[in-house]
Amino acid sequence: MTKENSSSESYAKVEEIVNWTLPGLTMYYRDTDLPQQSLAKYELNQIFRSQTFVDVSSYAGKPAANCRYVIASSKAAPIYQVNPGTEKWGFHVINCNSYFKVLDIYQREGVTQIFLLHIPYAGLDFFRQSVLKLDGQNIEEQIIERARLSLDEKLQAEVPPALQEKQWLERTNFPVGLDLKHEFFSLEPNAPLMPVMVPLHNAIKKMTQDLTGLNEPPLPEKRNGGRKSGGKKGGFWSDLFGR
Repeated sequence: MTKENSSSESYAKVEEIVNWTLPGLTMYYRDTDLPQQSLAKYELNQIFRSQTFVDVSSYAGKPAANCRYVIASSKAAPIYQVNPGTEKWGFHVINCNSYFKVLDIYQREGVTQIFLLHIPYAGLDFFRQSVLKLDGQNIEEQIIERARLSLDEKLQAEVPPALQEKQWLERTNFPVGLDLKHEFFSLEPNAPLMPVMVPLHNAIKKMTQDLTGLNEPPLPEKRNGGRKSGGKKGGFWSDLFGR
């Protein structure tokens, strides 16, 4: 392979990564009360994986907790379109095994705002070494400024009543990317998806047109003796998508 071919392929790969990340980029919100030991784990420019689905809202007012996650994503599935009963929450879900880069940590009036950029697995090395630019302009700096201004303004607003409902608070009461011991999940998945997670995982990929393979971390093979197991019917799925 010549240097020209290698350079051309590298440029094409970066273009794919940027096109996965930028078009349709939207701000989503998630308020969570966190202990200081969890808040202290997040660092600027850190990249981590969320092993769990991440429920977020397209709505925001005054923060309802001591931590506000602002997540810039182009791949959040609009669940409210499937279950209109969740439209009051502006309900979106970001897939399990998603990756995020910490763009900013901003503190104001007792609230810590953690600003995350949703990135594809194939872009981990790129985002470790580079920032998003468009026509020579630093996109990351622009959206950081916008996110800070958003918190400044929303601190003067009211908390949306729907986002104080018990069911929504229960869906958003854990930190993004941290396990029960306040440690980040491993960057590479160390277990296959649980069968109950597979239908929603696949549905989100289809809803967000995330079908390029750029966001496919290698998953360990299942070790269940070749037996197939299905997820429960009803319960979680009925609550999520409606009956």
